[in-house]
Amino acid sequence: MMFDLLIRNAFVVDGTGSPGFHSDLAMLDGKIAAMSPRITAEAARIIDASGLTLTPGFIDAHSHGDVLVEEYPECIAAVEQGITTQVAGMCGESAAPLSEAHLEDGLRILHSLKNGKLPSPAENRYSFGKYLDQIDRPLGTNMAFLVGHGTIRAAVMGFSDRSPTKGELKKMVAYVHEAMQGGALGISFGLIYPPGSYCNAEEMIALCKAVADRGGIMTVHLRSESTQLVEAVEEMLYVVRHSGVRCVISHHKATGGPANWGKTERTLALIEEANAAGFDVFCDQYPYTASATGLSTNIPDKMHALGTKSLLQLLASEAGRAQLRPMILGARTAKERFQYTMIGSSPSHPKYNGRMLNEIADALGQDSYELQCDILLADKLLTGGIYHTMSEDDLQRVMQYPRTMVGTDGLWYPGCEGAHPRSIGTFPRMLGRYVRQKKYISLENAIRKMTSLPAQVYGMRGKGIVASGFDADLVLFDAEKIIDRAEYGAFCQRCEGLASVIIGGKIAVEDAVFNGTKAGKVLRKEA
Repeated sequence: MMFDLLIRNAFVVDGTGSPGFHSDLAMLDGKIAAMSPRITAEAARIIDASGLTLTPGFIDAHSHGDVLVEEYPECIAAVEQGITTQVAGMCGESAAPLSEAHLEDGLRILHSLKNGKLPSPAENRYSFGKYLDQIDRPLGTNMAFLVGHGTIRAAVMGFSDRSPTKGELKKMVAYVHEAMQGGALGISFGLIYPPGSYCNAEEMIALCKAVADRGGIMTVHLRSESTQLVEAVEEMLYVVRHSGVRCVISHHKATGGPANWGKTERTLALIEEANAAGFDVFCDQYPYTASATGLSTNIPDKMHALGTKSLLQLLASEAGRAQLRPMILGARTAKERFQYTMIGSSPSHPKYNGRMLNEIADALGQDSYELQCDILLADKLLTGGIYHTMSEDDLQRVMQYPRTMVGTDGLWYPGCEGAHPRSIGTFPRMLGRYVRQKKYISLENAIRKMTSLPAQVYGMRGKGIVASGFDADLVLFDAEKIIDRAEYGAFCQRCEGLASVIIGGKIAVEDAVFNGTKAGKVLRKEA
């Protein structure tokens, strides 16, 4: 029998958490066709994997890659770190559905679009299912999608800071039904991002019931990951208990500095209590002690309801800045408020990328608050911020929790020099720094968190395990060498130690470099 691809002499870590073993592996028609200590059959191509580890393709449990996949279908930053499947549409922000009535509000959510413009007619995004049809072509990785609550809310009621009417809530539920029918895995919430942040628990429960009725899942960027972290987890567990929905707490962490460190001990205990009671709650995590989001999130939610134009007018005037100052600083000085803040990406001042805000202000002889306003104004609120506010102990605790998956929280496009290194380095960093060097978890457990666990959580049949009959989505790497190289301020650096990435039985990455093969596809929720 002639196989399409044969890998010989590999050390297989199969994704189940079981000990690794040596085996050959043969692929045919996009599937794993045979596994044995010695396969003697012929193949169109043979790879000698002596000294290499073979695992299932990594599943990015938390991606923002949907925003740019229509323009950049290669997904280079993902596939060049071993990712073969992305779960996208996170934090309440999905690429669809938009509405004609509130189109500008929908575009505010899609702030990472190239030049702020859609690459195809807006009506292609009025339906979630129609949007998936639009992008259903060869991709650099497989992609599965959630529908964003913030996107739905904007489509129905714009950025209104109020509860929906009964009619508006009915429309939002209808959008959820349409998205699920069109292939969405579930719904995501971003409770620090307007307009999603304007919702209450009862609104979430109504939408989550619609998701649960169709066997879907909910993911959530909590309302607080710092001072009110415990209360924010309690809020989501309240939603879970009253809707019955399965839940993933996104990029679980304790931020904001030492006063909040250690709180993950309590939050993980709360999650485990819910699971013991028969609910189904998980987490995902990126292996960094710095977070990233828009610098504009420093501006209180209620002010975002004014709209981008009004916010920019406030930032442009002395009186407006005076009005915003106490809202942003509170009782702290500007130095104290921004002591952990780094500029991740500034379109107007790329020389600031990777530098601490206070450091830049000192060099300019300027107040840090005023500098922040200057940058936000010049960037039209599109500045990316990086916040060094987490502890290694919390990172380790969440990583070792059995129900924690791995996600990049990533968004990257060619030419993007300023971003969080997690977009390029998450999975190699997990294997190099936290498995091999720090030994926080075993290789087998790490691979489980990166493969079979997200496949189980998101209902991806045929993925996440190296076994006959499963999809031939695979990664080959040197377990003694794999490591991330992307850094803050030096973002675009490939990992080391990655040998090959295979998607659907086709080689997409050779010697850590994408070869142009787009073997991924859109994955829709299975009934």
